[in-house]
Amino acid sequence: MSKETNAITPHPSTSNVSLPRSITLSTFTAARVKEIQAMRKSISQTFGTKMAFQKLPKHMRRRAMSHVVKRLPRRLREIHINQMKKSGIPPKSKRPSRRHRRRPLYLQADYIRRQMRVKWLNTHIWHAKRFHMVEKWGYKLPKQPCDKSFKACYRATVKHCLVQDLSYIRCIEIIGLYENLIIPLRKIVDSNTGLTFEAKSVFNGKSFGELVMFQPSLQKEDFRSAIGKIQYLWNQTTTDKKALWLFIHPSYYKQVLTVLVELFNVELSAEDTSKGVLTHYGSNDVLIRELEHEIGKFRLTGSSATDVLRSALKPVALESCSEQLRSCINNFPLESLCQQNEVFQNMLTAGFLPPNKVLSVLVKDPRLNLPKKRTKASSVDYFEQLNDQVLCTNLALSPLIDDTVRNFVTKNKVSNAKLCEMRSQCLVPESEGSMENESIIPIILLWRAGNSTTGPIGYSSGWDVICPSCWSQSLFISFIMWGGRAGGLRESESIAFENSQADILSPDTTAGEQEEIFQTRSLQEKFFRLPPNKRTNFNKYAIASPLSFNWKMLLSDWSKATCSAFSVLRDRKLLKLLQEFVTSKQRNEVVPCLPSNCLIAVRVEPINKGICSQFAVICLPLENCSEPLLESKCRDVFAHRRKALRDEHKSLLKKLRRGRKRASKLGKPITKTDVDMLRNYAMEMRKLWLPEPQTIKDSCDRPVMGFIKHGAFSFTSGNSRGLGYIAADSLKALAGLARRDRVLIRNTNSRVYRLAKLDIIID
Repeated sequence: MSKETNAITPHPSTSNVSLPRSITLSTFTAARVKEIQAMRKSISQTFGTKMAFQKLPKHMRRRAMSHVVKRLPRRLREIHINQMKKSGIPPKSKRPSRRHRRRPLYLQADYIRRQMRVKWLNTHIWHAKRFHMVEKWGYKLPKQPCDKSFKACYRATVKHCLVQDLSYIRCIEIIGLYENLIIPLRKIVDSNTGLTFEAKSVFNGKSFGELVMFQPSLQKEDFRSAIGKIQYLWNQTTTDKKALWLFIHPSYYKQVLTVLVELFNVELSAEDTSKGVLTHYGSNDVLIRELEHEIGKFRLTGSSATDVLRSALKPVALESCSEQLRSCINNFPLESLCQQNEVFQNMLTAGFLPPNKVLSVLVKDPRLNLPKKRTKASSVDYFEQLNDQVLCTNLALSPLIDDTVRNFVTKNKVSNAKLCEMRSQCLVPESEGSMENESIIPIILLWRAGNSTTGPIGYSSGWDVICPSCWSQSLFISFIMWGGRAGGLRESESIAFENSQADILSPDTTAGEQEEIFQTRSLQEKFFRLPPNKRTNFNKYAIASPLSFNWKMLLSDWSKATCSAFSVLRDRKLLKLLQEFVTSKQRNEVVPCLPSNCLIAVRVEPINKGICSQFAVICLPLENCSEPLLESKCRDVFAHRRKALRDEHKSLLKKLRRGRKRASKLGKPITKTDVDMLRNYAMEMRKLWLPEPQTIKDSCDRPVMGFIKHGAFSFTSGNSRGLGYIAADSLKALAGLARRDRVLIRNTNSRVYRLAKLDIIID
């Protein structure tokens, strides 16, 4: 074999290049230096087709480098920022830390901004962390706790203490001579409904009262439009003038304020518009003030309410007070204030107090009396009966009614930061003797005896605490730390339901009507959010008004006349006569004469089985109804129309879809969807699901007497209970029955009639 040599074939482009035999090192290096400098300059230049993060090796590149500068190496960050500036994209600033964003200055400004639309209570921050918050009546209010505590709150109202912040119930102060106040106030009350402003038991200020306020009338009329229930208190003053405080629900507060302004003929003061002060310049010498931002109110309910109150509040030793504090309360007799504090300090139980008693007290800063951890207030098993002489003394005179005292208390309140600083300077821990004389709080206590007739303290008994608004949060936290359980709007409704109390917002008032409309709309929206196969077909159950209370049609059906306006019967004498008529077993009992356009508040309780739910119908019973009745089967006459309308709508949508596809292929403009057509279809379908009722009384087999407005299980009675209203003329149909306290109830999703016991509610 011949040996083959591997020869390298020269490239055609380099075949004519001749290399020198030798080079000079200095000359060659000097020539290359210029090339290296040009290469470094091109790398460091900030202009070009590539960005700084694109010049990195592939193993160092990250997807977020173009957005997050920290992803780049330090040597390229400045170059990247310059490139972003030249391209017109502003560099992203560093977001402040959460600690910086939640500084007290920023938090306060943010809280003020968020309160521009709805108002906050002073305890809003505490509640917002632990409660479901809702927007009601222009406020942000706590509805219910986030934990499962419905039954725990009920136990607190029976055996312990439930604490509620009622500062959303606004206060109006009317100051003037008694004659100038009482004459106009007679036009807005009715003596048949209960005690009025002239009652002797409340005139001297030792007790408070509740009444229903009506629209003013010049003469006695058969029909008067009600506004709502208010709580009132005559405050004792050191002058000849009287001060009347009205506590009004926020849903009809503006309506009450408008009536009072017209009643006393007062005008808005221009210099005090920001404070909401109304001043009268006429001969009556009447002054009306809004105390929304000056007064706070809490409610303590339960058998341990007195124990929590005594543990959280410590009376002030007025003998050792500073001269500044004494000068503030100089207009009030020191002997009476000392006696009030002594009575409060020796108060072991509230069982000896008469109902609606008013007690005033001056207490220390509650922050100085807080336990280290949440502690249940100690209870006392015995009590000492106070003599009548002590109860007849001036226990209701309070410096809280004086605006100068309220301003002094607000300005001289020690901040939490200063209080902590003063505590740190104490030589002995837990020694707070040097801080006891720094603050003083005037408080008014309203005793509620409850509704039990078996003993002095009944269910829902407790105290209403009225205090300066600046101390609301401190007092509320003190009540919680001493064993109170916090409650919200749900607990207020539950207490009223257990007491069988009528609605705060009655259906014959403007506020009650608006509340029912809002509730109906929310329930309808919830109903139509469900798919059709998950909705209850009320047409098959013969329920004419399943999600609304059609009171006017109900009264029109029974009176056989058009009912344009109606009212709730509140005459106590007539209500007692009706209760006697219902419970009487005489067949010839005569029905009391009642107006045909009025509703009667009733309570129904199933006798054997059954539950009461909202919107359930109350029907007339049979003469002998021992077995449960069944509503006859009803055919849904709107089912065929709904199906036809649904098929027509689907075919129309398919046709429009084909048209859009055809237009898209041909390049023609696409026709926009007709929104009005979709809205009209939804309206028609809603009318077929929930048609407008033609009659309420004869909508089912048994004549309908009324509706259950609140229905649930009652813990106090151990049975289901329903509170509602019936038409006044429907009681005439009960006259011929042997048992007039028996009615039939039927829920909206059932065909079964249940036998129930009927009682008239007398507030």
